[in-house]
Amino acid sequence: MVETRTASLMEEADITAMKETHRAQHTPLQQLHAELDQEKEASATAASEAMDMILRLQGKKAAVKMEASHYKRMAEEKIGHAEETLEVFEELMYQKEIENTTLEKLLALGVDININELEFPQDLLLNRSEQNGENDQSSSKRRLQSLPLICSMRCNFRSLL
Repeated sequence: MVETRTASLMEEADITAMKETHRAQHTPLQQLHAELDQEKEASATAASEAMDMILRLQGKKAAVKMEASHYKRMAEEKIGHAEETLEVFEELMYQKEIENTTLEKLLALGVDININELEFPQDLLLNRSEQNGENDQSSSKRRLQSLPLICSMRCNFRSLL
């Protein structure tokens, strides 16, 4: 009996020791779980903030891209307008060159032209839109005819007689 009692006391001591060991190990394990939960929350928050930042940057990128597209379109329109204007000026220069050449040829033929007696139509220019059948006051002006109106000029043809 003494032996059973001793065995029983040893078993109780072992059980008590095991319980204390279990309690000693359980507390740090709970702390580790709590730290792990905090780390999970922190990483979830960081991922959420990163995703929000990515979405915000994508929105800004889209806005900048749209604005750049708008400015590009405006620049292309301005270039187109400038090219049209240049065409009109080149056409006017060409018409003036033709007029000068025609007058030089008339002078070379001996036609006496008095510049004060020349009659020119009031509106030498015509709206480009009127040529296309439109009615737009802001469009570019163009020459009505490619050559000067010789019949409207009062020329002296003495030298030809």
